[in-house]
Amino acid sequence: MAKTILAIEDDTDLCELLEYNLTRGGYEVKILHGLEGALDTVKAIRPDLLILDVMLPDGDGLDFCRTLKADPEVRQTPVLFLTARSQEIDRVLGLEIGGDDYVTKPFSPRELLARVKVHLRRAGGDRAMDLPTEAGPISLDKVSRRVSLNGEALALTATEFKLLEFFLAHPGRVYSREQLLNSIWGEGTHVTPRNVDVHIRRLREQIETQPDSPQWLQTVRGFGYRFEVPT
Repeated sequence: MAKTILAIEDDTDLCELLEYNLTRGGYEVKILHGLEGALDTVKAIRPDLLILDVMLPDGDGLDFCRTLKADPEVRQTPVLFLTARSQEIDRVLGLEIGGDDYVTKPFSPRELLARVKVHLRRAGGDRAMDLPTEAGPISLDKVSRRVSLNGEALALTATEFKLLEFFLAHPGRVYSREQLLNSIWGEGTHVTPRNVDVHIRRLREQIETQPDSPQWLQTVRGFGYRFEVPT
């Protein structure tokens, strides 16, 4: 079954380019030219990926992403920002509010398609053999995409889920920011090592009792991060 991609973009020519290339890539594509009714559309079609422009005629894509990520029904929808804003502070902000990737205009359709494939592959995968992962008080279910801590459900974004899933699969090992970039986002991403820190901080805020003094997701100074299995 083809994956569904929802693109919210007001530029008609760019919409045609997106629809043409994504359809050729084997995806089912839905286009919206603004934010009116966008949240209802996301809930109705449950896209596998949302491509979101930041500067739209009827609102701000960043604000819409905040609304999306605050809604437990659809907050796990991966969001790829597509925007002309290329400053690092814009990329950091986009990721801080829950975005999973950030592609700047102008862009290569081939590169965009590669980024889409990476996110869909990591969000999907072969789940037939997946079983819930238990690590101390943390439980992660790959099939239902649910995480709980001490029996209480956590509202993780798609990227936070992928990070936690990766760390739970490799406990006790130290990974550099570059290694995490390649493992979670794939090679050639526009996400920077600094952006990895943003997602680590957000994940800590979800799973750690004291995020500024983490017990499980630890910083290894001068190198990267290590996840110690909770006891």
